[in-house]
Amino acid sequence: LGPSGDRPGKAQEGGEGVHPDQSEGQDETLPELSPAGSGMAASGPSGGSAAMASMPPVAREMAAASCAMTATSVVFNPFDTVKTKLQTQNQLSTDASKRIYTGAFHCVRRVCLEDGLVRGLWLPGLTASIMRDIVNGGIRMGGYAAAVRTLHAQVPWGASSGAQTPAFGTRVLAGLLTGFTGAILANPTDVIKVRLQAEAGTVADGVYITGLYKGQPPSPGALVSMWRLAANEGIAGGLFRGVWANCARAALVTSGQMSSYDQTKQWLAANPFGPFHQEGMRIAFASFVSGVTAATVAAP
Repeated sequence: LGPSGDRPGKAQEGGEGVHPDQSEGQDETLPELSPAGSGMAASGPSGGSAAMASMPPVAREMAAASCAMTATSVVFNPFDTVKTKLQTQNQLSTDASKRIYTGAFHCVRRVCLEDGLVRGLWLPGLTASIMRDIVNGGIRMGGYAAAVRTLHAQVPWGASSGAQTPAFGTRVLAGLLTGFTGAILANPTDVIKVRLQAEAGTVADGVYITGLYKGQPPSPGALVSMWRLAANEGIAGGLFRGVWANCARAALVTSGQMSSYDQTKQWLAANPFGPFHQEGMRIAFASFVSGVTAATVAAP
């Protein structure tokens, strides 16, 4: 039985992992992942499915989150590269007339013409981005459900006070904790990702001939760049540069994203109307709300 007496063996609609979704017709309770109710266990004991089903729930949640965030990085890395180039050129020059990109669309067009879509936008910083999301995504999103369960059992306004479901404040606190932890551990890869994306361009005779760092030698790959950065600039001044701002942003984003998703979906499940009688519509709308909330709190 789950924390509020949920029937075992009933699979959650929409799958397991990042969000503590409940099946159609069930009340929202603690984010609980039960091997008896998981799709992995239902697939049979053969092959990798049996191995995954035997994993602790937290490990499955973190592995699923890491995979999801890695896939997101691979698909959307071009947008991240454009964002990084635009932000970096503003830091390199305060004179707008000396900037080589006038906006996002101009940046995409010029980089594609000079360097190509794949080499210019898709590949820069991709290895570092994947490394970051394996760690950061796995902790901040995969560890969220476990953090909610643990905090609900410990906080004064949680299970000890008779509350059957985690309060909104518990979810906010869980997001702050997992977001902060993931960001501080993944900060070195974030620093390298930004550097590699900012300087990306076409190399000839050992120097860049296009891009923001024209005339300068390129950095090596992600791992070598990380090693050199630590050796030349130190751990605190190099690999963990900007760590507190990064942690604050990640904590706010995760807290806003995850808690707003949970709270919206819980409210819609308790007060269904119109199309929100369907689980899929509740998930879609809750995801929209969580995205808007995350973008809003991360803007500063």
